[in-house]
Amino acid sequence: MLQSLRIRNFRSIRDSGDLDLSDVNVLVGPNNSGKSSILYALMLLRMSVDEKNPGLAIVTSTPELDLGSYLDLIRGGVVERNLSIDFTLDRATAQESGRGFHFRLLEKPVGCSSCHIEFAYDQTTNRIEVQSFTSKDLFGKNLLSVRRVEVGKWKIAGRPRKTLKSMHVTFSGFFPILLFDRASLPKPRSVEEETIEWHYLSRRVMLGLTSTLQGIRYIAPIRERIPRYGIMGTMPYSELSPSGQNLMRVLSDSKMKSLRNKTLMNELNYWLNTRFKLLKNVHMTNVDKSGTIKTLLADDRRGARDINLASTGCGISQLVPVIVHTVLMPESSCLLVEQPEIHLHPSAQADLADLFVENAKHHRQFIIETHSEHFILRLRRRIAEGRIKPEKVRVFAVEKIGGQTRIKQLNLKSDGNFKEWPKGFFEEGYREALAIAQAENKE
Repeated sequence: MLQSLRIRNFRSIRDSGDLDLSDVNVLVGPNNSGKSSILYALMLLRMSVDEKNPGLAIVTSTPELDLGSYLDLIRGGVVERNLSIDFTLDRATAQESGRGFHFRLLEKPVGCSSCHIEFAYDQTTNRIEVQSFTSKDLFGKNLLSVRRVEVGKWKIAGRPRKTLKSMHVTFSGFFPILLFDRASLPKPRSVEEETIEWHYLSRRVMLGLTSTLQGIRYIAPIRERIPRYGIMGTMPYSELSPSGQNLMRVLSDSKMKSLRNKTLMNELNYWLNTRFKLLKNVHMTNVDKSGTIKTLLADDRRGARDINLASTGCGISQLVPVIVHTVLMPESSCLLVEQPEIHLHPSAQADLADLFVENAKHHRQFIIETHSEHFILRLRRRIAEGRIKPEKVRVFAVEKIGGQTRIKQLNLKSDGNFKEWPKGFFEEGYREALAIAQAENKE
C-alpha cells in the first residue's frame, strides 16, 4: 500500500506536496480541477511496468487509458520541464517487496521503502528519458541512486570509486540496472564481490517495485454496458478490464474467489441484494446446450423474475464492475476508482461508501475520485458510528487556482465532522435551500 505520494509538473499539478494516504482516500472538487491527474500519475507508473518493451522509460497510452504525449503530460506543455513522481510504501509492503534482500553490503535485509523518479524529454531523440532515480530503505538510506549528468553518462551515488570503475547504467523501463564487465572486475576479492552484489541489488529493487506497482488496479469513469449474451468458448481467462470488459467470462469462472473465500456470484448477490437492495438471485444460465453462450439474469426485488441485466438500468451496468473489481482485490493492492457513483440513485451512492469501507481490510487501499455528497456523508456516518477509524480515511479537496491544481487534506474527527469545514465544500445544497427561502419570503 502507498503511504504517501508527491507529484510535480504533471498536467495541471505544479507540486502536489506530500499527500498522506491511508486505507480509504477520497478526492473531491469541481470538474477539471485535477482530481483525475492524481490517479493518472500512478497509472503512468503502472502502465509502464506492464509494458513489454524495456527500452521505453514510460508508457503514456494503452487501449484503456490514453494520456497523450509528453506535451500533454508536462505542466503547461513546456517540454523543458521535468516531471517527477515520489511515493513511499507502508512498512508491511516495503518488507514484502524486500524478501530475498540478503546482501552482505546491506546492514539489514530490508526492502525498498520510498522511490523518486524524475523524467525529462530529450528533444534530440524525441524520447522521454529518466533524469534521476532514487530508492531508499526503511531507514532512509539509499538503496540505489542514479542521476544523468549528460547523454549516456550517469552518476551513481554512494558507491565506492573502486566499485564504480567496472560498472555502468542501463535501464529496464524506468528502473536503472547496474551492469559490470566481468573481464575488468576490480580487485581485491571483496571489491569484486561488492560490484556483483550491487548489480543484483539493482535488479532486486526493480523486481520488488514492479510487483508493488502491478498491485495498482484502475476502474474507468465510464464502464461498458453489460452484454446481453457472453461467448465463453475455449478462450483463456481474461482479467476484468478498467472499463468492465470480460465481465461475463470473469463471473463464469467458479474458481475465482474473494478474500472472504466467497465465489464472485455470491459476492455480487450479497452486495446487489442485501446491501444495495437493487436485485436478487443474480445468476448465469446457458443459452445453448454446450454452455458456450451464457447470459446474466436476476430477479427484481419487486417481483419480476429472470431479467437480463442488459435490460436493467444503466446504473446497474456501471455498478457491477465496481463491485467485482473491489471484491477481487488481492492483499496489498491499491484500487484507483473514477466516479463510482455515476448513474446511481443517491441511496446507492451512499451504499458505495460501505462497499469500500468493508473491503478496506486485509491490507487493501482505495483512492476514489467522486462528486457525490451522499458518498461523503455515508463515510462520515461510518466514522461517527465507529465502523472505521478517522485515521483510516483521507479526504482531499482539489481545486484549480490560476490554472494550477491545489490539494488540501481535510482532517476528520471521531464524530465524523471535519476539524475545519472547508470553504466551498459541497455548498450547493445550502445555496439552493437559501435561494428557495429567499424566494418564498418575496411572496
